[in-house]
Amino acid sequence: MNEWTVLECLHTLLPLTDAERTEALPLCRAAAAEIRERMKPDADPADPRLSRAAAGIAYHRWVLRSNAQNADVSYFKAGDVTVHRGGTPPEARGAQIRDELLEPALPLLRDERFLFRAI
Repeated sequence: MNEWTVLECLHTLLPLTDAERTEALPLCRAAAAEIRERMKPDADPADPRLSRAAAGIAYHRWVLRSNAQNADVSYFKAGDVTVHRGGTPPEARGAQIRDELLEPALPLLRDERFLFRAI
């Protein structure tokens, strides 16, 4: 798994122009590095579940970055027309897709978020 395989997986989720692919490559590189750091020692780095999990992380970050400029806008009005933002926020949808793509790769990753406390 490297940033190029992650970019190809991301492209299946989000059709990107050549310019957008160039912008997305650093996100894919960072997501691949994050997944590599979390991999179990016996995990196969070529397993496609890892590339898809990294693509899910990159997708979520792409959505967050793309929607940051409109984060405070819940509606706008132009003359007599008012448009309200409704439905699932893009950030929530991005997180859902990220989580769906991470789930199959969980057996290949270390669980770093487990906490056990005494009762």
